[in-house]
Amino acid sequence: MKDLMNDNNEIINKKLKIFYIVIIAICIIAVIVAIMIQVQKNTEQNNVSNLPAIEEDKVSNYQEEFDSIFENKVNYLENNSYKIEKLQDDEEIIYSGYQIQEKKLNTYELDVNIPYINIKNSVTEEFNKEIVDVFERKAKSVLNSTSGDVVYTVKYCAYISNNILSLVIRSTLKEGTNPQRDMVETYNYDLINQKEYTVDEILEAKGITKREANQKIQEEIQRVQKNVEELQKLGYTIYSRDPEDDMYSINNVTEYFIGKDNAFYIIYAYGNKNLTDEMDIVVM
Repeated sequence: MKDLMNDNNEIINKKLKIFYIVIIAICIIAVIVAIMIQVQKNTEQNNVSNLPAIEEDKVSNYQEEFDSIFENKVNYLENNSYKIEKLQDDEEIIYSGYQIQEKKLNTYELDVNIPYINIKNSVTEEFNKEIVDVFERKAKSVLNSTSGDVVYTVKYCAYISNNILSLVIRSTLKEGTNPQRDMVETYNYDLINQKEYTVDEILEAKGITKREANQKIQEEIQRVQKNVEELQKLGYTIYSRDPEDDMYSINNVTEYFIGKDNAFYIIYAYGNKNLTDEMDIVVM
């Protein structure tokens, strides 16, 4: 009987040893996986630096300068170490792929510089497809029109800083007696990790919480709407903003870019969907 009990104890002890070994092995594997994930995360984020905050007293300067930045060129700023595979070896990273300046009396007037992103990558190729669909197709349709008195312009600017490429395209469209539209589309690309650079990544790089970003947006939109209401009282027809609209949530921002001095621009170009040239610019 005693021998049987000893045998049972030995079996239990062996099972306990195996159990402890398995637990220790699982812990070791978990630690290794955690280290590998952190190393991979650090590798993905290398060469993409934190972006400095913008001084509040300079925000209005960035907003006022927005109209003057569209010079159809790339602005190379600091801290860049990227390597890319180009689609066209003899062209710059951003270049004017479709250009036309033409005027036909009582029919159309075109001043168009449409940029292509010269990077061989599925993300940037999708960006280029959208650029062609939105801007180039419109220019060609204006050229083929026989009447309508259309004025169409397209200009762009691009910034490369901290291995982030930001491309901003601005177009104006006046068709007949309709109000002029002012439209802005933006494209942001991480040159190191070869992917789209998101709003969330910009906020993280600049150390801005979503709550802080939403507060900044609300303050700007409320300020503008207050001015709008004052002008409306005087009889002016001005595009109204609804600060409670979901479009003003940081989670729903679609047009944004990193500009000079690593300023983070959020653009609300109401002409993208409406017959208006009204636009709001939030800078952080």
